[in-house]
Amino acid sequence: MRPSDDDATLRAAIERVVMSRTTIEIELAEGMARDDQNRILIIPWTSPSPHRRREIQGEGERPCAMSPMRTEARALVIDALRDAHHWLDELTTGPNLTIESLAAREGKTERWIRRTISLVFLCPALVKAAIEGRLPRGFGVKRLMDLPMAWPNQWSALGLGLRAPAER
Repeated sequence: MRPSDDDATLRAAIERVVMSRTTIEIELAEGMARDDQNRILIIPWTSPSPHRRREIQGEGERPCAMSPMRTEARALVIDALRDAHHWLDELTTGPNLTIESLAAREGKTERWIRRTISLVFLCPALVKAAIEGRLPRGFGVKRLMDLPMAWPNQWSALGLGLRAPAER
């Protein structure tokens, strides 16, 4: 491919370009800057994030480049949500039931029971998106456990672009 006249003119006007983590420095060729101008242009710059931004897919939308969560992950989230609500209900109504006895009965660790119960406190919009399979691929039970209690903080902790309907 032959460079165009514009490419050649641009190459002749620039002496060198230096990129750092926060700036791009463009040094103009001799005679390109006016007498009252500096030959070095400093432009603030940051490199784009190597991580894709994740967003919950809207209801009825066709996914574009973002893949929805896997069917298996969705099923596990639904099962964990069911267990979390059931276990919390049992713990609050059963006078002698403890996390330890619940863990022994279910064949799980106490930590797993506690982490699963934390799903009860998820933002309703996140729960709805998970049940409908609209969370991005990579979001499963473990990613939804132990999030902050405040719903807006849950969204930011997950790095999701959209907010709950009440927060928009």
